[in-house]
Amino acid sequence: MVMGNRPRIGIIGCGQIAKIRHVPELAKSEHAELAGFYDFIPEHAEILAKQYGGKVYGHYEDMLKDSSVDGVIICTSNDSHGKISVEALERDKYVLCEKPMSMSLEEAAMVVEADRKSKAFYMAAHNQRFTLAHRKAREILQSKRMGRVLFFRCTLAHTGPEHFSVNRSTSTWYLNKKSSGFGCITDLGIHKCDVIRYMLGEGFTKVAAVAGTRDKRDAAGNFVDVYDNAACVLETESGIMGTLNLSYSNYGPMENGVYFYCENGVLRVYNDADCALEVMMKNGERASYFNEAAPCSHVVDTFAMAIQNKEGSPVAAEESYEAMRVVFSIEEAARTGRMVEI
Repeated sequence: MVMGNRPRIGIIGCGQIAKIRHVPELAKSEHAELAGFYDFIPEHAEILAKQYGGKVYGHYEDMLKDSSVDGVIICTSNDSHGKISVEALERDKYVLCEKPMSMSLEEAAMVVEADRKSKAFYMAAHNQRFTLAHRKAREILQSKRMGRVLFFRCTLAHTGPEHFSVNRSTSTWYLNKKSSGFGCITDLGIHKCDVIRYMLGEGFTKVAAVAGTRDKRDAAGNFVDVYDNAACVLETESGIMGTLNLSYSNYGPMENGVYFYCENGVLRVYNDADCALEVMMKNGERASYFNEAAPCSHVVDTFAMAIQNKEGSPVAAEESYEAMRVVFSIEEAARTGRMVEI
């Protein structure tokens, strides 16, 4: 690709996350062109092609074989993320993949290896890294203005994926172990395992957890086979302790916040509807930072600009793999009832 040209990006998987985030952002981007769509239900791809333009592909492999396509955004169910990512990288297509990167650590390692060998790169769609509040929080924490981080408390909880999915029912693939993995641990936990590592600048070393299915039932009235609630205790490389609570059973306002308790004060991120980031120093000083007026994930533009400028991946495959290791350790801790070394 010639530096300065806008990369042509195809969409693989035309479900809800593609419809509400990636396709609109790609269509508006000044840094990329929309090449086309594939979905195993052709009508889903045809609807988006009619709305935004672009080619409809009969199979995702046809998109990967198309020399005019520079990269792909993978928005399929979790069970195909790893396979399609590897195939795309082997054809030197740039990959932006929805989280998680795969359904197993073995397959995740295959993605890392394919990324290492490819002329292109892999990027996980860890959108929480790109919000202004999380970026500012990282800057403040890394500046040591707050002193040492002593403890964190984090929650990500909403009504459940059936309220966001295309079919708006508990038959969604998100609530099926074969296609999604570990329910809220995979879906929600991967976000926070990544963004907390990002803000702190260090990884996790051990975890204990409890998890269960307390709420979600299928059409027959049986509990679904994935976790809908989980509570975790984690420790980082430097000894920072913290809690992570994940839930599909929050029928009030969504919670997406984290507190960092530090030597010199408290940092609160996304714990107030009107204020994205609050800094409260123990000497009484306070500062507030407001999020952007028109929320945008910035993921597509970040991906496209990295391709355009011949830069490396904004979220390296190895970083995504480390977040995956934490998620699988949480599941192991919950399943076995013991503390797990990561």
